[in-house]
Amino acid sequence: MAHLFFDLDRTLWHHEGNHKMFFKELHAELGWNSLGTSAQFAQCYLAINDRLWDHIQDHNLGVEYVRARRFALLFGEMGVAQGSPKNLRELVKDCESRLKKRLPDLGQGYDGAEEALKELSRGGHRLHLITNGVSEPQDRKVAALGFSQFFTVRMTSDRAGSYKPSAGIFTAALREAGAQPQESWMIGDSLLRDVLGGQAVGMRTAWFNAQDAIAPDAQAIPDLEFRDWRTFPDLLNRAIRQ
Repeated sequence: MAHLFFDLDRTLWHHEGNHKMFFKELHAELGWNSLGTSAQFAQCYLAINDRLWDHIQDHNLGVEYVRARRFALLFGEMGVAQGSPKNLRELVKDCESRLKKRLPDLGQGYDGAEEALKELSRGGHRLHLITNGVSEPQDRKVAALGFSQFFTVRMTSDRAGSYKPSAGIFTAALREAGAQPQESWMIGDSLLRDVLGGQAVGMRTAWFNAQDAIAPDAQAIPDLEFRDWRTFPDLLNRAIRQ
């Protein structure tokens, strides 16, 4: 038996796919057809959002830093008419409100992930989450995927007071799970935040290098790499036995 700690965004919850669905709805509701496609809006937003999240994770800032800036930057890059500063603030507030209400309840995941979690749970492993994010929307994402029953500990950066790859969030999750690093695995899509972060506290690591993954964010050597969730349980169990 091992303690398995999973990342959420881009590992179980399809970050790009769910944002594309959200922006398809927002694009139609706000009539942005003349400014670009919904896919172009989503692509621009995701790039901005990733840059802002990198900044707050590197400097241990709160998520309000991101929320106050991402839509204003998007409107500037996509040529959305902003009018007065007051109108801009109101439009940013409206879009953030729509995102908060809708995005976490979208449930596109990855093929085979649910079956993999079921198999690992039946095999006696203890399953947990370690995710950079705020507890309430992250819990809603887990529920939207239909995965709420799988995880014993859900450690978020707002609960831990630190972001991956800092040791604090990993040690908080290990402590709450009653797990030792040497019996634990960190599974995620980020070489920097999941693999190097987990290795720094003594965990073994598995890198989810999805077919549609974004470019690697660091150089690291995980204990195993996989591209398809349907192959993961067998790969993991073999690695544990070695």
